[in-house]
Amino acid sequence: MSKFNRPLVFLCVCVAAVQTASAQWARQMVDTTKIDFGVIATGSEAKKFVEVKNVHPDVVHIASVDTTCGCSAAAVGEQTLQPGDSVLVEVKMNTQKFRQRKDSNLVIKFDRPAFAEVRIPITAYIRTDVVFEPGMIRFGDVEAGTEGTAVVDIAYAGRPDWDIENIKIANKYLKATLKPVSRTGGNINYRLTMTLSKEASVGRLRDVVTIVTNDRTNPYVPLMVEGAVTPDITITPQTVAVKPLAAGQSARVQVVIRAKKPFKIEDIDCEGMADCFKATISDQARVLHQVPIEFSAPNRPGKFSEELIVRITGRPEPLRFNVTGTITN
Repeated sequence: MSKFNRPLVFLCVCVAAVQTASAQWARQMVDTTKIDFGVIATGSEAKKFVEVKNVHPDVVHIASVDTTCGCSAAAVGEQTLQPGDSVLVEVKMNTQKFRQRKDSNLVIKFDRPAFAEVRIPITAYIRTDVVFEPGMIRFGDVEAGTEGTAVVDIAYAGRPDWDIENIKIANKYLKATLKPVSRTGGNINYRLTMTLSKEASVGRLRDVVTIVTNDRTNPYVPLMVEGAVTPDITITPQTVAVKPLAAGQSARVQVVIRAKKPFKIEDIDCEGMADCFKATISDQARVLHQVPIEFSAPNRPGKFSEELIVRITGRPEPLRFNVTGTITN
């Protein structure tokens, strides 16, 4: 398994606390010694990630991943880690079933190159007076260049003077709008609308915003944010492999460029091998372009990897993909 392929393992945490010793070589592969969720709200989706990385010269096999009580926990399955490979374990606290302080252990068992067990203490305090619905800010897939919005209802039951004073946000692409909905005695409701800026970069979004209240005992309540900013135009494949060629020989490859709306390709060029690539481009606006590219091998023996630049009409930023191959003697 490549170290760039990092699957997620989903777990649900419940109550228990057992401490056991484990082999030092196994402990060295786990990047944390404690999982602390802090104070979280009822109904919130609280997740933590633990990385297991094979830092040894031998192949490592994870036999299982579980929690000490086993409530709704899913095993990691067969995971073989070559030297340098890693896997992410996602630990999810069940805030619907449990209340107040909850303690458990994440248990990772290895059976290769030897039997070993790593136990990581898990702790959380699930407050019952604050409830999120839904349990996180979930944007889903947002196309690059467009805004995303998500809404979470916040309900409080307790002191009649309880209030939300601020929303702390570290991500510059996120903006919060808080609206009071109702206040009847100690039952208080807010609606939180989060906006994801159209300037946000392409990629997965995973963050936390903090609800700041006037509760002196526990003023901070975290709220998770998840989503993905997807490109408006995609190129498949991102890396094109050309068969081995001798100098003077040529080969034809193809890329597919697609979007949700029709677009025109202005040009495809390569700075490193400017005269070696010739793309056949349609002058029509389409949602899908199948672009044949002819490559003529120069007299430059050896492996090559070149970046081709695709310019789209009306799109400030060009698209890029790579072409790799070998020129033989």
